[in-house]
Amino acid sequence: MLQIDSAAVLDAQSSSRAPKKRRAPTRSDEAQNPRKSIEIQPLPRWVTAGARAEGDKPDRAADAQFFAGAALARLDDILRSGEGGDEPPFSGALRQRLALRAATACATLCRLREDAPALRDAEHLAGSGETSPAGRLHRVFRLYASLPARLDAALARAVGLLGLKEAIAAGALANVVAAAPDPLLSAAHASAAAMRLCAPAADAEIFAFVVADLVLANRLGWARPVPLIAVAILHPSLRRGAGARESERVRRPRPMDDDWAESVARAYGLAVVDAHALAVDLARRADKLLAVVPALRARGARRVVDMLLADDAVTPAATASRAGLSDRAARRLFDRLVMLDAVRELTGRETFRIYGL
Repeated sequence: MLQIDSAAVLDAQSSSRAPKKRRAPTRSDEAQNPRKSIEIQPLPRWVTAGARAEGDKPDRAADAQFFAGAALARLDDILRSGEGGDEPPFSGALRQRLALRAATACATLCRLREDAPALRDAEHLAGSGETSPAGRLHRVFRLYASLPARLDAALARAVGLLGLKEAIAAGALANVVAAAPDPLLSAAHASAAAMRLCAPAADAEIFAFVVADLVLANRLGWARPVPLIAVAILHPSLRRGAGARESERVRRPRPMDDDWAESVARAYGLAVVDAHALAVDLARRADKLLAVVPALRARGARRVVDMLLADDAVTPAATASRAGLSDRAARRLFDRLVMLDAVRELTGRETFRIYGL
């Protein structure tokens, strides 16, 4: 049975972002050393247009590699835009919001009915016990996005969480990764190999997506994987074009396809365009949140801010227990943050509210 809750993800994000204990900044510190906003450079229009281009061309595979590489370079800049080349404060929220999008896409792929709000409710309101099949997919993406991008540990956890054969080892994929000349081909070859090792398991394709993101992060030197390929795998432009047989025109790409490497490059190009736009939005919202920290007088407020930066969403109940607040104090703190336009209430409900950047 899958056992993971949001607290585990928050702990992983917080520990990686603050490896050593530091003195909490005071108001005088904020005045003397104002925090610099992170400036994210826009994606060039030719990258966005190229990632979304359709049609059959002789050099289509090379184009896909080129545009995906250009987009990934800009995402790499974002993930190294924090102080001293570290990750920015909102990197945890970025990964977990992409994890929600990936899980939503995979739920559609598996013909499950849950949408993003339902998956968010299941994760943050239902506790860490048994969940639905779609909720389990969400937990898989949430967990692996918070783990270090090391093949041995992360793949072992993914295999166990998806209920696949325990015989699948990182060593079986390491040689495939080492033989590929670049990160995109490494992701494509490793995910195809993972699909062959797992077949005919029902969750083999989900595992292939996990492997692709993990291998890509490993080759690019990222601290943790970023859920990307599953976010874009159902994009209409990835379906078979006019040059394919009639029966294949509406068929989405699969890891066993002969042109899977091209599909992986195109999927990453599309996914990074969306991830970049999300990062721009989260950077702006994180700046607003961090700017109001000196005005927050509640005990444990900084811990609540860290939780918001590390996750897609949090609840007052979760912050109360982890930040040492009463339930009433936690609710009042979130009302204050909403009033300051520092966070959003994500459900639109009067009760069982969930908040996030």
